[in-house]
Amino acid sequence: MKIIRLIQVALLTVVLSITYGQTEIDPTGIYKYKGKTSVVNGQVFGPYSGTISVKKITDTSIAMSFFICKGAPSFNNGSFEDTLAYHNNLAVYTVPNIDSSCNITFSFKNKSVIVKETAAVYNSGCGFGHAVVADGNFKKTSSKIIER
Repeated sequence: MKIIRLIQVALLTVVLSITYGQTEIDPTGIYKYKGKTSVVNGQVFGPYSGTISVKKITDTSIAMSFFICKGAPSFNNGSFEDTLAYHNNLAVYTVPNIDSSCNITFSFKNKSVIVKETAAVYNSGCGFGHAVVADGNFKKTSSKIIER
């Protein structure tokens, strides 16, 4: 199953690179997301916030630590640490043993990464907390590597 997913990612990245002629970006660094707060009937919602730490391991793989929080009132969140295939500025996270419909795509730009989650049921998608969805434009705040 994981091999099929990697083949899909590889094919997608080849098509995108041919279509857009992208040059490879070193994604190493820290990325932050801060959404907006909204108030509905006096109740505060949000803001969504998140952090992504990335270290390029090889030309075709990255280590990633990902965290997203829904904010008030529930503060539900989701996170993972994993090694992902990296091709043509794209990485895709899947968790077939938890949610086979989960697919989180990371599209790296020079100063940001665009995150897009697809899942059959967003209320519990990707094994995250209730109604937590990994979507947004995370801004690059540092090119340094965090060592643990």
